[in-house]
Amino acid sequence: MSNHKDYRCYGLRLLTVTAVFLALIAGFNGFFDPYQVIGTPTIKGLNQVKREKDIQVRLFKAVAVNKIEAKSLFLGSSRTEFGLDTHHPGLSDLQPGYNLAITGGNMYEVRRYFDHAIATQPEVKEIILSLDFFMFNQAKKNTPDFREERLGTRNLFVGDLFEVLLSKPAFISSLRTLKNSFSRPNNPGFFYEDGRRNPDSTIEQVYFNQGVIPRFRMVLRDFLVRPDLYGTYQLSVDYLNDLNAVITTSQQRGIRLHLFISPSHALQWEAIRVAGLWSEFEAWKRALVNLSPIWDFSGYNSMTTEAIADPMQYYIESSHYRKELGDLVLNRILDYRPETVPSDFGILLTPTNLETHLEQIRRDRELWAQENPKWVEFVEALKP
Repeated sequence: MSNHKDYRCYGLRLLTVTAVFLALIAGFNGFFDPYQVIGTPTIKGLNQVKREKDIQVRLFKAVAVNKIEAKSLFLGSSRTEFGLDTHHPGLSDLQPGYNLAITGGNMYEVRRYFDHAIATQPEVKEIILSLDFFMFNQAKKNTPDFREERLGTRNLFVGDLFEVLLSKPAFISSLRTLKNSFSRPNNPGFFYEDGRRNPDSTIEQVYFNQGVIPRFRMVLRDFLVRPDLYGTYQLSVDYLNDLNAVITTSQQRGIRLHLFISPSHALQWEAIRVAGLWSEFEAWKRALVNLSPIWDFSGYNSMTTEAIADPMQYYIESSHYRKELGDLVLNRILDYRPETVPSDFGILLTPTNLETHLEQIRRDRELWAQENPKWVEFVEALKP
């Protein structure tokens, strides 16, 4: 009997210690709230610099958009995250807005975040959706941090709650949040409050403060090597159907939906050519236009051929553009101060003008290549 009581007491003590330990961990992580999903008040010097949100983009954005009554949204990949500012004056009557683009997402993920937004944000009136070639690659699978369960609801998913409060990664992120908040209290981190990415933090932490040319080289090589980007490519019918679902639902809900192809730098289009995917690139545009008119900012126009120098006014590297260029994109799409936008930047594609436009891009590419053989060779040298 004595041994039984001893075991019972030991078990109770162990449970008590474990419960206290977990409560302390949960309290610690809840206070520092490294992914900014709990809603803990921020205290300067302790927990206000949330740089760790970058490792839980899909989680924190699903929660963040629920904290406002959004009237306008941006959707797409990290190109949209960097380039589009919700405070653009052309959207002044559609505030607040939120940049709900998700890093490296495929079209299915983008569709599901669209579904999430319209399920929880009944006031949304306008959506601007950026489309990228790689988003429609059959090999581009859902990212590991994508979870269906957190979408379509304003409540925090139980699995996410555990991840935020009790997981080892969250504890490490909380420690880093304390360190960053204490050592760099005025640093905004990777994201602004409206969901737009901070290019300065990205250049520092992701590109290790490298100059423009090393950044171009790093990104282009990545696109050429990775099978889910340009390494291999098969246009996904399923992803086209996901886009069509977004278009159809927007029409049914009376939401103004603007579609556009990102204005990456000319070297990004050279990477598509070097990868042997130019015909697939054009086939993708044809498939898009069959679904809806779409603004095309790609190609070799006066903006995408910006001279490569350090610093650059409009580009971070070949794939991602800055707010300065994003403002011109929005000027064109929203017909806001159209006189500020070069005439060759942004063409509304329809079945009527598509083939002429594709032919014009081929001619523009030949002229650009003749004038820039150094950069043609630069991209070709990166092919694995």
